[in-house]
Amino acid sequence: MKRTASSRVLFVAVAAICGLLFANGLAFASEVDDINKAIKEKKAKWVAGETSVSKLPYSEQKLRAAAQKPHLKNTDTFLAAEPPLAGAPLGVDWRNYNGLNYVTPVRNQGGCASCWAFATTAALESFFLRQENLPGQNEDFAEQVLVSCSGAGTCGGGYIDQASSFIRDTGLPPEMDYYYTGTNGSCATAAAGWQQAAYQIGSWSYVCVSPSVTAIKNALVTYGPLVTMYQVYQDFLSYKSGIYSYATGSYLGNHCVLIVGYDDVGQNFIVKNSWGSGWGEAGYFKIAYSECGNGVQFGEYTIAYTPQVACSYGISPKSQSFTDAGGVATITVTARADCSWSAVSNASWITIDQVTASQGNGTVYYSVAPNPTPGTARKGSITVATQSVTVSQGTTTNNTAKGRGKKPGK
Repeated sequence: MKRTASSRVLFVAVAAICGLLFANGLAFASEVDDINKAIKEKKAKWVAGETSVSKLPYSEQKLRAAAQKPHLKNTDTFLAAEPPLAGAPLGVDWRNYNGLNYVTPVRNQGGCASCWAFATTAALESFFLRQENLPGQNEDFAEQVLVSCSGAGTCGGGYIDQASSFIRDTGLPPEMDYYYTGTNGSCATAAAGWQQAAYQIGSWSYVCVSPSVTAIKNALVTYGPLVTMYQVYQDFLSYKSGIYSYATGSYLGNHCVLIVGYDDVGQNFIVKNSWGSGWGEAGYFKIAYSECGNGVQFGEYTIAYTPQVACSYGISPKSQSFTDAGGVATITVTARADCSWSAVSNASWITIDQVTASQGNGTVYYSVAPNPTPGTARKGSITVATQSVTVSQGTTTNNTAKGRGKKPGK
């Protein structure tokens, strides 16, 4: 009797679980049917189905789209707006660019709201493959360093602008220096000395803040894959294939991804997601150009990564003459804010008194000692930002520095 009663309890429990699973399956099927019906009614060109993300609880779905929009700063740089590139191809796909692949495999952010970290890391990986001419290599940089060390965000969401600045200023090491945990983690857990193994970009700039199909296409051709963000709606979670355009459902949150190409024939962008290779078209999706101009706002705050541009320096004057009495003078340096430089005297009778900056614009204050043998000409030089400034003394020209300027602090 006891065994019979236990068997009945077990049977009832199993039946209840099966019933619940069956009911949930019907609910998913009904939801997918509703989305496909809306797709058909709007004559959209994609197919919905149950996916690894659509069947998650709502709280887990929210974590897949929890990025924060950047706050623009006065120091932000923007690529110049340009007309469509002359002779631009009808399509570009950096996974097959002249037969070569400059896009790394799809990753999976899991239940951590770190799409902002995965999108920017994916952009760095493609930047690396292009800069180092290593197509097809599975370069894998550590997203966890962004989550745990950058201050740009957490598993509760983050910012692609701040992450991009961290990648510019500090860089990211290989994945092995801090394997992804899908948690906030601690920077102290990263491998010691990971900064020495970090790879950096030269700079980053906004392609556009408000979506622009032309600007994004131009930048894809010129700079390669681009970081971007957009607004995710419930139907997008069920994307299986085709060219996505909004069909139905409520707003879920902001999501960050990597644009890897465009197709003018299909009127769509090609995009790498971070929800695993089992979602969408092997982890990718196509999205219609039309979604740049509606509630989806695809292409907001699009960012391009660029290499470091060589520094150039303006030096003035290039030469200076002094009387036998000596004197003081200045040299003005103009340079980009991130360009470093120094000033060095190449003669014992020329003294560098002060340099107001070591990078960017600055001024060199220097002094020339009295000539120990009046009437005898002598020449020396000061090397400023690798350029030579000639200093002569004992000449009788009118171009002298006597009485010019003051020593700093005088």
